[in-house]
Amino acid sequence: MTIFRLTNEPKAYVWGSLELIPALKRIDSNGQPQAEIWFGSHRLDPSEVDDHIGGNLLERIGELPYLVKLLAAAKPLSIQAHPSKQRAMEQFALGAPGYQDSNHKPELIVAVSEFKALCGFRPILEVAQDITSLANINEIFSGWLQAFNNGGLKGATQWAFDASHTEVNQLAASKDVLGEDRARLIAELDLEFPNDNGLLVSVLMNQVTLQPGQALFLPAGNIHSYLSGLGVEVMAASDNVLRGGLTKKPIDLEELMQLLIFEPVMDPLVQTKMLSQGLEEYPVPVEDFSFYRVAPSSDCMLVDLALNGSAILVCVAGEITLSNSLDELIQLAPGEAAFMRAANFFSITGSGTGYLAMG
Repeated sequence: MTIFRLTNEPKAYVWGSLELIPALKRIDSNGQPQAEIWFGSHRLDPSEVDDHIGGNLLERIGELPYLVKLLAAAKPLSIQAHPSKQRAMEQFALGAPGYQDSNHKPELIVAVSEFKALCGFRPILEVAQDITSLANINEIFSGWLQAFNNGGLKGATQWAFDASHTEVNQLAASKDVLGEDRARLIAELDLEFPNDNGLLVSVLMNQVTLQPGQALFLPAGNIHSYLSGLGVEVMAASDNVLRGGLTKKPIDLEELMQLLIFEPVMDPLVQTKMLSQGLEEYPVPVEDFSFYRVAPSSDCMLVDLALNGSAILVCVAGEITLSNSLDELIQLAPGEAAFMRAANFFSITGSGTGYLAMG
């Protein structure tokens, strides 16, 4: 067989949702958070192959250059960034904390439900306006404004990471000056992570709400944090994460500051490319994977698509059938995934929606 059904156990991270993945799969919640389901061959958690041979995907086909995840967040994930490939190679060779492998981890997240995130630094004028507003009502933030005026986004970020609990608490108390949406965000973050410097850093970051089908691309050095919602994520096969806040896990501010790209991200959303009816690409500047939204229907069958390498398909709505030129096929329901390789052409039929990673 060259098409395998993939299964894996959800990861019960504390930020995971009790309901989002069970609702997608139309099953009852087990009362535990279900944060991520990994589909791929990553050595930390390779998918199980559901056929008469069994075993995991790493044993069956070796390492893939990409990893696909279902991600369901009920609480914010850490403020973080990922390294470039060169930085990962250097730091992993040195045994640096936070480096699990020698690979980079560019990633793309596509919303399945409404999905909220912080992504990249805000435009300079927006940051200046908000820090000035805070400094005008409380002298304690004058140092932040001076750090921003002297050192730009880097200076403002360093000040936020170095600030005391007093500054963090004063931000929570002064949040209304920042507007309704930003004030609501700070209140929610303060509830989950009181006294966390990530509250200050969040003021510098773009606040984004994705609707189903919209996506964010997170290259090396992009500061980000997922807040809530269900999405499908694809990334280079790596687990290198450098954290700076909104977490109880270890943080490494010195290394994170080395990684971050201190430039505004004016439009975080990925602009999609319609290839044909029912087939939409999310163009990203990486070689590790390509990514597509597929939406077959009774009058729109995606047939004889070229396959170079391998593919993982995750169904998120309806029913999708994946088949290849060897007359092998697998039907997928929402929350199910399949892997395919070694076929010149493949087809996706049925009536539903899925996300396809190829690499």
